[in-house]
Amino acid sequence: MRIVVDAMGGDNAPDEIVLGAVNASRSTKDVQICLVGDEQRIRSLLPPRCTVQLCHTDDYFRMDEHPGPALRNRKQASMMVAAKMLKEGEAQALVSAGNTGALHQVALLEIGRIKGIRRPALAAIFPTRPRESLALDVGANADSKPEYLAQFATMGSIYAQKVMGKNNPRVGLLNIGNEPGKGNALVLAAYELLKKQSDVHFVGNVEPTGFFNGEVDVAVCDGFVGNMMLKTAEAVAEWLMHRVREAALRTPAAKLGGHLLKPSLRTLKQEISHSEHGGAVLLGLRGVVIKCHGRATADTIENGIKVAARALRNQVVQLIEESHKGSGQEVSV
Repeated sequence: MRIVVDAMGGDNAPDEIVLGAVNASRSTKDVQICLVGDEQRIRSLLPPRCTVQLCHTDDYFRMDEHPGPALRNRKQASMMVAAKMLKEGEAQALVSAGNTGALHQVALLEIGRIKGIRRPALAAIFPTRPRESLALDVGANADSKPEYLAQFATMGSIYAQKVMGKNNPRVGLLNIGNEPGKGNALVLAAYELLKKQSDVHFVGNVEPTGFFNGEVDVAVCDGFVGNMMLKTAEAVAEWLMHRVREAALRTPAAKLGGHLLKPSLRTLKQEISHSEHGGAVLLGLRGVVIKCHGRATADTIENGIKVAARALRNQVVQLIEESHKGSGQEVSV
């Protein structure tokens, strides 16, 4: 399998992106990795006898660029070139830490949706207890319809089972309360659709507290709510670790306790770090697309490539295609 990486996307590009791709090439032997971007800059970062391939292009989407109609004219932007490689069968997966809005548009434009899928959804793994759980959509669609959420449930269930190893994953609808009558018009209508959906194990509404306590394996929501939950979770995790470090330095006794707890705190930091999960997968496309955090480190990119490889090995795209066969033609974006 061949995975193409947008080497110019992300706050730490290309240095961290290249290092992550190199590390992944050493640890993932059945994957061929191709970096797309400024060849001179990339080559200067590669170690001798590296097996990572290069595809040169000068242009790339900046992190602060606003996606719009002009994006279609940027044919040589690194993200666009990488997506076109998927479209033409030169690669099977794309990993990028670049501009999220641009990636969403480029993926729709170049790769396209699976027939019958109304909207793709960005699915992210959260460090819930006792095991990780999946939430979608976490940012691809700020405005959704009930039928979109029903499709998100199917795609999320397939991903949780095949990639995360969850048997008969429990699917919940993210809401302000567990009762069936709670929520806005979107959630109430989606609830009725999910009750009738035979291809998912729907267990009803779930509050954010219940999600993080492991009451469901998959939480379904619109992209606005999901993105707010994702960013809030990241912010709280960073705030908490900062306060723990502060508390561990306040007194000599606290310093001693902090020293004794250091290995456990390091493990905790790894568990809640976005770099450990690689990135979010854009489900519903005719190829595997992984969106890594904009602040992606080499570890993030390496794990993102591994996530893409697992999705390919488990044929997630093909399984979603099978689940939506005969459900209708694609509609315009």
